[in-house]
Amino acid sequence: MLAGTDTTATTTEWAIAELLKHPQFAQKAQEELDDVVGFERVVHESDIPQLKYLQAIVKETFRLHPPTPLLLPHENIEGREVGGYYIPPKTLLYVNVWAIHRDSSIYENPLEFNPERFVGSNIDFKGKDFQLLPFGSGRRVCPGFPFGLITVQMELARFLHSFTLRLPKGESSQDMDMTEIFGITTPKAIPLHVVATARLPLHLYVAPQFTTCGN
Repeated sequence: MLAGTDTTATTTEWAIAELLKHPQFAQKAQEELDDVVGFERVVHESDIPQLKYLQAIVKETFRLHPPTPLLLPHENIEGREVGGYYIPPKTLLYVNVWAIHRDSSIYENPLEFNPERFVGSNIDFKGKDFQLLPFGSGRRVCPGFPFGLITVQMELARFLHSFTLRLPKGESSQDMDMTEIFGITTPKAIPLHVVATARLPLHLYVAPQFTTCGN
């Protein structure tokens, strides 16, 4: 399922890539995670509302790397006049959120990854703020929006909290290739390779034992 797997995986990969390229932001996110969650358990979904800096990183990732750069196409049933233009019926409409999110009249230094632009900001993903539309807006907003958002937030939170992430030996953050493949989704042209080192007590990395309830 494209919306359930490809887009969330792509967004998480971009977030980690940007944090490897800008380690100062990763450090701040880990400090927040350590304060909120500590070192004796893993991140739970109930922790996410308290992780304001992590939320800002996710917003900035969705801004700079929207999972579907043209959203899904829309088609009007009837002709309408919008902004002085007549739109004939059966017109296919694409919304270029990739361009909107990189508009210099909306964002300062729009090509730079800077999650701190969203720290303390009320801009959200629900479609009412047209400068940030990774899931669309209105009645045609992506129905998987809640699932996609919490999945990316949880994946990124657990990666940052559970591991110290670094590039393989011999690779430099300054030399990272951040080229996109432009299509229905926008994955990295060159897949990300990361070395992960545990930063929590080792027993937290063991999968819990599941039991079957019976009478």
